[in-house]
Amino acid sequence: EVGSRVICDKPLASTLEDASAIADAVDASGKQFILTHNYAGYPLIRQAREMVRTGELGDIRIVQVEYVQDWLAEETSNKQADWRTDPAKSGAGGAIGDIGTHAFHLAGYVSDLKAETLRAELDSFVPGRRVDDNAFITLRYAGGAKGALWASQVAVGHENALTLRVYGTKGGLVWRQENPNELRFTRFGEPAQTLTRAGAGNS
Repeated sequence: EVGSRVICDKPLASTLEDASAIADAVDASGKQFILTHNYAGYPLIRQAREMVRTGELGDIRIVQVEYVQDWLAEETSNKQADWRTDPAKSGAGGAIGDIGTHAFHLAGYVSDLKAETLRAELDSFVPGRRVDDNAFITLRYAGGAKGALWASQVAVGHENALTLRVYGTKGGLVWRQENPNELRFTRFGEPAQTLTRAGAGNS
């Protein structure tokens, strides 16, 4: 219905032009437009973000995130694969549009940093595939922090492995989506701690 608020799943658009058109339409409507990133909802991701914001890690130096799977390691045809590997339906981005968007968002959400520049190397390892199935990306954040993002759907041995690491001058954090109720936190010079969902704050 015209004039309604909209909630949209990712990826938002397949081209910069389409994304700009959506942004212009939202501005003109005055309505809310919400893009979902479900991994930001985990309690320990919220805890990690709060720890960064309150300075427990110090100044952030390094942000490393990876989201790797193996389900497209060979030519695959099914309901999920067919639209994801068809650029006419999913856009030019393959792994980077499907799961890389989650990794990029999570890195920025927890670190509270904005990427200023990036360098991407996209590959299609499966013969005949028309979208990327592996991406290595280096990131430079505002303030001098550096980042790395790896998104792959051809990493044999990984089902749905989303991992985030954030390192600052005072400490570091490691979180893995496959075990989402644990967050590893290390203060420089001290033993590592494992924070659990019950022991973390509700920020």
